Amino acid sequence: MSDDLNGGELLEVSLKTLRLRPGLFLNIQRMHEGAPVHEVQFVAAIEGKGVMLTPSGTDSLKTEISIGEEYLIQGFTGQTDFSFTAPALNVFKAPFAHVLFAYPDAATAKKVRKSMRMKTALPATISPSGQNNPLEVSIIDLSVAGAMVVSPRSLGVIGGLFDLAFPINFDDVHANVNIVAKLRHSNHSDNGGRKIGLSFENLSFDNKLLLTSFVGKITEENSFVIEP
Repeated sequence: MSDDLNGGELLEVSLKTLRLRPGLFLNIQRMHEGAPVHEVQFVAAIEGKGVMLTPSGTDSLKTEISIGEEYLIQGFTGQTDFSFTAPALNVFKAPFAHVLFAYPDAATAKKVRKSMRMKTALPATISPSGQNNPLEVSIIDLSVAGAMVVSPRSLGVIGGLFDLAFPINFDDVHANVNIVAKLRHSNHSDNGGRKIGLSFENLSFDNKLLLTSFVGKITEENSFVIEP
């Protein structure tokens, strides 16, 4: 079993390698053809002992878990697609509703993004490159390679360049990041605005170091696999 996901190949890895974070949305499905897929959230994993998942939404609250039955559990870390199978060990109602699954010997995983992308809620401004006409937007996920922002309106044509500025605060670091970004895609968002995908262009060494440290810090603080 290899824990090196850098090659982008489909591999068997340890669950600990995936560094799952609390609140991560997963899909679970009984190992029967045509079985419905239900959404749950990751709570924690105790290595060698079990994996705790909690229902997500009203649909999942109606899900009946069969103790002892094998389930397929799938998810996406922001960088890696993964899945594993495990039997349900027990269902608990207190101190909160959750299901305990057996800790898997391995997970099947494939790295699909070169850069970890983490969900955020960062205020930012964006304007066409070289123009001092900033529009307030929100960064909803971020990586070293790019970002997804929510904008109250369309920004322009695909391929256009923009100046993106946002603050970064973690540990003793307080910085204002200014990056040139290229518009990659634009879609309607649920609130009537636009969800806009950006890639970062000609990222400076300092900004790359800041983003790497910031995203890595978020990942480290939100992964939760407890060693026995």
